[in-house]
Amino acid sequence: MSCIFLRSLAKVAKRKKAEEISAPLWFVSYADLVTNMLCFFVMLFAFSSLDSPKKRQESESRDEKFHAVFSINSAQGSSQWLTHGGKGILLTPSSRKSEIPHLVKKVRNQLRKSPATDRMLVMASDQMVKIEIPANVLFESGRAEMRRGAEEVLTSLVPVLGTIDNYIRIDGHTDDQPTRTGTFPSNWELSTARACSVVRFFVDKMQQDPERFSAQGYGEFRPKVANTSNENREINRRVEIIVLSTKKKVVRDFNWD
Repeated sequence: MSCIFLRSLAKVAKRKKAEEISAPLWFVSYADLVTNMLCFFVMLFAFSSLDSPKKRQESESRDEKFHAVFSINSAQGSSQWLTHGGKGILLTPSSRKSEIPHLVKKVRNQLRKSPATDRMLVMASDQMVKIEIPANVLFESGRAEMRRGAEEVLTSLVPVLGTIDNYIRIDGHTDDQPTRTGTFPSNWELSTARACSVVRFFVDKMQQDPERFSAQGYGEFRPKVANTSNENREINRRVEIIVLSTKKKVVRDFNWD
């Protein structure tokens, strides 16, 4: 009996030992897997951290090269490059806040000598000086060729516009009435043609720098007042000579090849 009992105890002990051994082996394998995965991700993070300074330095170097070609930060403020006719053109904001008031004073003094001085308006903001001329001072109704006396009005502005290097934009505006001639399909064409006529006068006849001038036409879509009466429509038919605070400076020629 004692032998049988001892054998039974031995079997139970072996079974318990096997169970005790099997559980730790499974746990150890799982723990090894988790540990290996952790080490793998730690190594990935370490490699990425080592590459980051180099990549950041390369990126900053590329940014600096790009910045050097296309923009400049001057002591007077932010500036940007444009290209025109193969040249690098630096646009810089007005260096002194007093330039606009001084320019307004010059324009107003000069307009006193104009034959249409009582019909022209001068307005100003921090960014521009605007000289507003009624369309019928310069053009016949529905036409873009300057009428008699228009050149004298524009010539009176040359002593001011010809002594500055600011950009000048000519804007044409009409009322909401459609054109009655076949020359211009819409008021867009009419307003743009009138603006171009003014630019052509300054450039061709007054020998002004063409790179400083631009022309735009807005048709009836930027009215000053509602087109509800003949008086209001006359107000909306206008040409604006806008002297921008931005100045043009040709820095150097670029070879983009």
